[in-house]
Amino acid sequence: MTDADEDAARAISRAHDDVNTAAAFAALARRNAALAAAVKAAMAAYDAVPIVRAADPRADAREIIAKGAA
Repeated sequence: MTDADEDAARAISRAHDDVNTAAAFAALARRNAALAAAVKAAMAAYDAVPIVRAADPRADAREIIAKGAA
């Protein structure tokens, strides 16, 4: 194999590595986008659940004590 052949083989190998690297980064970006969408959906579902609290925080305690006394 001549020096030119070896240089060409190295150039092809580098180009192949660049393509593989670009493909890996593209796959990573797709995965990250999917994860971000899943997190956004989970946060929206969490935010959709209403928080129910008594107007008087002590009312909950009084209710628990009343149930325990009954």
